[in-house]
Amino acid sequence: MTLRRTIRVLPIAVASGALLAGSLTATATTSSAEESASTTASWVTTSEDDVPTATFTAVVPYDRPALRRLARQVSRPDGRRFRQFLTLEQAAAQVGATRKARRDLRERARELGIDVAFDATGLTAELTAPLETWVAIYGRKFIEVPAAPKALSIYIPDTDDTGNYAPEVPDVLSGVVQKVFPIDTEVVPQLVSAAVEPPTNEGTPFGPGTDCILEGNRDYMYSPNQLHVPYGTTALHEQGISGEGARLGVIGIGQVFDPGLAEVAGECFDYEVPRLDVVGAPGIGDLPVIAGPTIGVESNLDVQVSTAVLPDAPAVAFVETVGSLSFMQNLIQGYTTALTVLDPDVLTLSYGECVSELKESGDWQPRRYVDDLFAFAGIVGTSVLIAAGDSGSSGCLHGGGTDASIQADYPAASPWATAVGGTRIILGEGNERVNEVVWNSTTWDPELQAGGGGAPAPYPSPWYQRSISSADRRLVPDVVAHAAVSPGWPVVMTPAQYATGPWPALPPGAEWGIAPIGGTSAASPFTAANIALIASEKGRLGFLNPWLYSLAQSDYSSAFYDIVDGDNMVDPEPACCPAIKGYDMASGLGAPNFDVLLGLTD
Repeated sequence: MTLRRTIRVLPIAVASGALLAGSLTATATTSSAEESASTTASWVTTSEDDVPTATFTAVVPYDRPALRRLARQVSRPDGRRFRQFLTLEQAAAQVGATRKARRDLRERARELGIDVAFDATGLTAELTAPLETWVAIYGRKFIEVPAAPKALSIYIPDTDDTGNYAPEVPDVLSGVVQKVFPIDTEVVPQLVSAAVEPPTNEGTPFGPGTDCILEGNRDYMYSPNQLHVPYGTTALHEQGISGEGARLGVIGIGQVFDPGLAEVAGECFDYEVPRLDVVGAPGIGDLPVIAGPTIGVESNLDVQVSTAVLPDAPAVAFVETVGSLSFMQNLIQGYTTALTVLDPDVLTLSYGECVSELKESGDWQPRRYVDDLFAFAGIVGTSVLIAAGDSGSSGCLHGGGTDASIQADYPAASPWATAVGGTRIILGEGNERVNEVVWNSTTWDPELQAGGGGAPAPYPSPWYQRSISSADRRLVPDVVAHAAVSPGWPVVMTPAQYATGPWPALPPGAEWGIAPIGGTSAASPFTAANIALIASEKGRLGFLNPWLYSLAQSDYSSAFYDIVDGDNMVDPEPACCPAIKGYDMASGLGAPNFDVLLGLTD
């Protein structure tokens, strides 16, 4: 992603996937802050007394050593507390802010004229005060910049060019909070909607859905029924494991799915679609916010891929959070909302950002709090899966970047998340796997499209990876699944979204179209939905990585399909990374066999 200068604005997170056959990339966009630099924040949320107010996210003091220690204990297969998960309330009581820390913050806030609302995790709080109070605290005016989906964000311009939103905690709040994000978001009301020569498919049979697809698109996509066969999803369904009781959450940043399109996909491909719930993070509200006529392909992909796996789930929940100035704040708000509102078995995210850009923008330091939130999710039994990105081993080339060095995206690189990379599966008769190779479209497409991975990641080697590598750094991805743009995943989209691609024109009056979409934004929700299937039968699995890497020592050949062909190099200079026997930084441990994993959870 390209940073716009003059007034530096943090990049809005780039969607890790939703890549279109024909080299179109679905990304969030940053608007120039130059146009709004002189605008004061008189538009900020208004209180009952018509006094402009702003609400900021704060990280409160909590017991990080205890949090990390407990997260390890419940995720280590060789430990006595393995999968002895806590409730949200129990976890907050053990590792969250103490009564004294809460009291100290409330007292300081009362002196300053700030209202405090702690969230249920005990890790963060919302601080609300009149705008004039924040101006006095920071000694700076607020300005207005756009965010996604066309929300309004406020931030404090940095005069010393060390960051974009005053990364230091104000002196008057020092000691009672660890971090403050001086950013507020408010959705524009009228945007709220109550109501989305490459390889070809040689697998057979295609199954239901042919009649819904234009002839020119048919050969360039797999049906969900085809892709469910080689990964063991079909085998799970045949055992009667189809998602009853499963709790899956999808987190979206700056966009939401288009209502009704998932139901069209279910009708076309002959599967039941569970109820789709939308939960708004702070700044969104109770109803989904439609960002624009051509935005939403990413979220449509997430929802349609996952609901096809979970036909009998009571619901699949979509958490929409504003994409604003701080990616880390977006993540904190999204995951906190998901954990406290949904109590999910599994969460999936299809967004990521280049680490070097995060460091340059001043948004890198808060990632420690996001990592702790992931670890907290593991304590309560929630599995966190994240798309590894679509720019191969050069993660900073995605979205128009120019840094070709070997880098992994964040938050996929977090040692407390399961990074899902991409492959291209080759199917044959009966839709059995003929082969599966690292996804890399650069051989037939000039765009930079390949499964994310590579090193060095910005973390030391986690304990669970030491059995498969002597590297001193965290390696990604952890696992992979089909992410190729051709044959891609079939996604039902609006006519406006469809018109952005290189596909045959829809007939006049068409209300939707189906086109092939790729990216690790398909691989992550697909993997997450299958983990939710297993959890619905066996109970929550929590933080997956220690268990997955332990299986690599005992049941590797049955638990995973080892990818040994291809590489994810999109720029020749870095020259990384080839698929080899066993773990590698192009395909991780390989593609999970979910029906086998079911039997290995005991």
